[in-house]
Formats: sequence, C-alpha cells, structure tokens
Amino acid sequence: MAVRGKYLLISDNAALLTGMLANANQKTTRKPAIFAAGFDHQREKDNFARLAGLLDRPAGRSGAGSSPDFFFGNMGSLSSTLSGLSSENIVVCDMGDKVNQTVTYQWGR
Repeated sequence: MAVRGKYLLISDNAALLTGMLANANQKTTRKPAIFAAGFDHQREKDNFARLAGLLDRPAGRSGAGSSPDFFFGNMGSLSSTLSGLSSENIVVCDMGDKVNQTVTYQWGR
C-alpha cells in the first residue's frame, strides 16, 4: 500500500505496486477511469470454485427435485470452462458523450 497525494495505491503484488509507483507522476491526455478491476483466474480459481460450491448448494433442502437458490448447480463449471484464462481486466472511462469499456483477457499457454 502507498499514498501519493490524493491517490491510494493498493496491491498484494509487490512488483505491480512498484510499477504503479514508478508511473504515478506520469502525465496523460486520457480521461481517468471511473472503474477499474481485475481478476487473476489462475490464482483465484480454487477460491472461486469454493464460493460457487457454497452458492450452488440448495438452502435447507436436499433430495431429488431440489434446485440451488442461485446458479442452478453449474457456476463452478464456468471456472473449469475458462481454465485456459489467466486473467481479466476491465477499465471503464466516461468520455462525456459516451462510456468506453475495455475488457482485456489474458490466456495461458
């Protein structure tokens, strides 16, 4: 974690934080993002499967005919389907007359 003026930079990856700090004073002509997020599928797939298992479980019911409350018992399979995906990043910028959304997928080899 680091603070530079009005910016709070947080990362659980030291190299990423170092890179952000190295570019913190760099000027840009681009409008700032109103939303930015990333998901490291390779690192979080086990946690995602565990969460999906909890969400897919029917609440207080069991036996034939029981259906899950949320994702119909198949949310965990989404992670398996995307097993080749390393990460996903989303950046949303409000350009005034339009909103640009950039989604970048990084696939493993």
